[in-house]
Amino acid sequence: MKRSFPFFILLALFVLSASGAGAQTTLTGRVASVQDGKTFVIQADNGDLTVAIQFIDVPEPEQPLSRIVREHTQRLIMGKTVTFVSNGFSPTALIGKAYLDGLDLGQQLVRDGAAWHVPPNRSGQEPSEAAVYDGLEGLARSEKRGIWAIRNMTPAWEFRSLKDRSYRDAGFIRAAIRAESADSRNYKPFGNSTEMWTDVGGDAFAQRNPSGPNYWGFDAEKKIRNTSTPSVAQVLANESGPLEVELRVIYFQGEIKPRTTNTAFVVGISAISRDGAFAADNLLTFIADETEISIGGQLFSRRDPQRSVEELMQYKIGRSDLAKIASAKKLTIRIGKYSGTAGPALRDTILRLLEAV
Repeated sequence: MKRSFPFFILLALFVLSASGAGAQTTLTGRVASVQDGKTFVIQADNGDLTVAIQFIDVPEPEQPLSRIVREHTQRLIMGKTVTFVSNGFSPTALIGKAYLDGLDLGQQLVRDGAAWHVPPNRSGQEPSEAAVYDGLEGLARSEKRGIWAIRNMTPAWEFRSLKDRSYRDAGFIRAAIRAESADSRNYKPFGNSTEMWTDVGGDAFAQRNPSGPNYWGFDAEKKIRNTSTPSVAQVLANESGPLEVELRVIYFQGEIKPRTTNTAFVVGISAISRDGAFAADNLLTFIADETEISIGGQLFSRRDPQRSVEELMQYKIGRSDLAKIASAKKLTIRIGKYSGTAGPALRDTILRLLEAV
């Protein structure tokens, strides 16, 4: 196995080999790995070197399409020989332009809608060269490619700036308010939505902004980003008969303290019944093959105009437990007195969420 050459030594060699402040170094090597849409590792003669493409930016890990953009770059360059012309360095990588068979990879990623062109006033790029990138970005935007398919997606440098601000305590899951109310709810609603998910959780639970197999959203006031699976219908039953429930798994990201990221996976299950199906017991149990995973949750309920009881249960769950659920050959769900066997749709949606985040 080839030894990884320490970056600070490579950086010293880079500085010593430069003949002046504006000197450039050209490197050629095979791409060994891709870290994100613009950063990858080249196998050089003396070790591995991390490089990043200049003048472009790609979605942050918390943003939509981050994984898809990384995979797009992997398909372009993984295992291939590239030429890298370095023009500077950051604390973690050499910065410059990368070429594959003479193709400028930065320009290609912009054209594919996999990257934003960083404005010249931020990057110091020459105006004539910046005009070429702007033209390619305009084509990608007009064709709604990649990042331009998501309306008003925040450029990565602005998103990072937002992350760096001090956030007040966001609170990932709104606490239930156990008080009698005139409208027969046991919680304080965010609004008067006809959909209970949104009424309980606001925009954090609204299934808008589809991105591939999942949905995403951002609560600008509380600074919480979420990614969720589509809803999956599931039939549970007890001695009185069947009950159709709706399941979603949601991944929340926010900051309780500056630069301290907090995350949480939440399983949501909703149902409508005559007398309240979940009121007697809020314990949720998954039996994934031979492994039993039991978690307690919060119950939110309201009466609809037909006087049926609409309920939404929320459960915080760990990533490792979700992975067990997603990989199970047989999956049984139990909540209160109801139980049922889950089909492959639920496991597949959870797996795609875990792959995305």
